[in-house]
Amino acid sequence: MSDLPPPPQPPQQPPAGGQPPYGGQPPYGATPPPPGGFGGNSEEKNSLGTWALVLGILGIVCCGIFTAIPALIVGKKSQEAEAQGLATNGQLGKIGVILGWIGIALFVIGLIINVILFASGAAVWNFETY
Repeated sequence: MSDLPPPPQPPQQPPAGGQPPYGGQPPYGATPPPPGGFGGNSEEKNSLGTWALVLGILGIVCCGIFTAIPALIVGKKSQEAEAQGLATNGQLGKIGVILGWIGIALFVIGLIINVILFASGAAVWNFETY
């Protein structure tokens, strides 16, 4: 009736990673994957990149050096966790580090401008008029 070939048969062996497709049972004697994905407690390590990003944004927008330096620290820890295979969002940590450095640079530039204005007598905060 029809000249269509029969459908292909499913593979009998699991793929090279040792895990059967579609969430089936692993073969006898195979070690099961660790809970939580990439190595146990990946949810805790994945939050480091998000925190670095949030702290970096806050360092630029409103909090200055008080959140820019923690953004650097947390971002570096996030990148280390990704390098060890414990996290999957090291890019957010990298962005947090970059934003942290920008926040520190803006803080230093603002500090220099205020010192120059204060030394020249044209300070923004002139307390003699109050």
